[in-house]
Amino acid sequence: MATINVYQPDVEDEVAEPASMASRDGLPEHPSLVLVDNGKPKAKELLSYIAEELRKDMAFSKVEVFSKEGASKPLTDEQADSLASQFDLAIAGLGDCGACSACSAYDAVELERRGVPSTVVISDIFPGLVSNFVRTRGLAGYHFSVVPHPVSSKSDEQLHALARSVASAVRDQLIGTPVLAGSGASI
Repeated sequence: MATINVYQPDVEDEVAEPASMASRDGLPEHPSLVLVDNGKPKAKELLSYIAEELRKDMAFSKVEVFSKEGASKPLTDEQADSLASQFDLAIAGLGDCGACSACSAYDAVELERRGVPSTVVISDIFPGLVSNFVRTRGLAGYHFSVVPHPVSSKSDEQLHALARSVASAVRDQLIGTPVLAGSGASI
């Protein structure tokens, strides 16, 4: 029998132990980057285009995509531990519905807890949900990057434009001094 864990981002009385952001100091000159793809339509493409934009001013030692088995399933502890042992930076996404937004935010927070500077990419109708959810995960005010909803119907040209519009915010969230709250894009 399978165990089902339900993550409800609007529960006021369940707050995880407070978490801290991973240190952005001391990153290697050529950091490795993992793209945590949740399997939503166009998620892998958008995350890959963001990584392509980041490569213009960052020299990654490697960039790999980790595809989860489902958008509404967070990383397991074993998966998060494995990714944290292999990568210096992480981008999770795409949050374009309630469950997948919460699970992608969960993934980013869990990687932060393990010392990996991370961020999450969500669509523009879910900032409130993600803000509430990350608070329940112990990281109130956690950053995210926002793109217009829906993403699944965007052309490759539009996805490239979205990636260009959020790349500097994603870069700052990963290696700079992360700002609290989301940064956005419009296409």
